[in-house]
Amino acid sequence: MTLLICRTCPRYDSRATGDFGRALAEAIADHPAGSLVAVRNVQCLGGCPDHGVAAVDGPGKARVRFSGLDAGDAAAVIAAAAAHDSCASGAPGDWEVPAELADRISSVTPKRGPDGF
Repeated sequence: MTLLICRTCPRYDSRATGDFGRALAEAIADHPAGSLVAVRNVQCLGGCPDHGVAAVDGPGKARVRFSGLDAGDAAAVIAAAAAHDSCASGAPGDWEVPAELADRISSVTPKRGPDGF
C-alpha cells in the first residue's frame, strides 16, 4: 500500500514549510502498524491552500486525497491506506474510510483504463 505525503505543507508559510510531512511521516514510523505502509514524500499533492495533505494510491486504483491532517491522524491514515489497498477500485464508496477522515476527502482521482478512458 502506498501513502503519499506532501513534503511542502504548509506551502504558504515559509517558516513552517515541510513541518507537516516530517511530523506525519515520523508519527507513522512510530506507530506499531507503520511498517505496513510504504510512505512516499512528494513535492505537492495540489491541496493548497488547505494544508496537511496526504493521499492513498495504488496501481489501477483511484487516488484519494485528504486535507487538514496532522500527526495525530497517523492511525487513521494507516487504516485508510490498508482499507484502500484491500479494495480493487480504490474508490471511497468501495472501502470503509475511517470516520475521522470521511469529511476530509478533498479529491478523488480515478485512473484511466487501458483504453485511455
